[in-house]
This record gives sequence, C-alpha cells and structure tokens, in this order.
Amino acid sequence: MKVCVCSDSHGRSERLIEVLNREQPELCFFLGDGARDLEAARAQFPRLVFYAVRGNCDLRSRLPQELVCAVGGVTVFAAHGHRYEVKHDHSLRALRRAAREADADVVLFGHTHLPALERHAGVLFLNPGSLGGVRRSYGVLTLEDGRVQAELKSLCEGE
Repeated sequence: MKVCVCSDSHGRSERLIEVLNREQPELCFFLGDGARDLEAARAQFPRLVFYAVRGNCDLRSRLPQELVCAVGGVTVFAAHGHRYEVKHDHSLRALRRAAREADADVVLFGHTHLPALERHAGVLFLNPGSLGGVRRSYGVLTLEDGRVQAELKSLCEGE
C-alpha cells in the first residue's frame, strides 16, 4: 500500500494536489496547518482515503489534535507536533512517550517544516517537512505485510 504523508501546506493546496497526482497513493495522511488545502484535495480526490489532524494554524478546524489508526498491518500515531514541542525538543522525548503509550510502529508529525526520517527503539518517526515552504517536501510510506519503508521526497525534484 502506498501512502502519502503531507503537512504544513499553508494555503498552497495546488502543491498538495500535485503530490497526490504525482504519487497516486491509496491513502494520504495530512498533518495539519492547511485544513482548507485538505478540503480542496478531498474535493479533487473524492475516492482517496484521508487521515488528518489539525495544526496550530488550523484554528477553526474540527479535525482531531492527534489520531491512532491501524493501516497496512502497522499502528500509526499522527499529530501535528506543536503539542509535543517538536521545534524545541530535538530528542522528541514527549512524542516518543506518546508513541509508546499508543503502541505505535510509525509516528507522523509536522510543525517544524524540516523533513526528517529516523528510528527510535524500532519506531519509525517521519516528519514530511512543509509543502508550503521552499523545500516543498513530503513523505511516502510503502506498507506491506506489517513492514514499512519510508522515503522523503520533494516537488522540486525533476523540475
């Protein structure tokens, strides 16, 4: 199963739509700060499954602050990241604690606008960066038989 992970589009819905057109995923996680962009993408891709959380800039959004779900045989914990101080705590201590409590295999978060991909104690942590920024970065997960492969990509590649 191919999954796109996007965050922080900040009014650049066309970039979110471009990622979905380019990757043709079966599922998309949107990690906040662009709830209106998410609605534009949902209108463009009505059959695509979206999991989404709200960010600190999505003030009137009714999206949840975080979510835990099972996808492709793995447990995913998703949050924007601002409530876990990800900009200031580079060790991700609070986020790692939340991941343990959720028994997560994969943790998805945004907020910093900096793409990151690493493992802590067997848990995959992915921050896709920002679609609204200069890097125009996003993540792609491939889930198969309970295994996860992850990759960071940019819309700037191949331009």
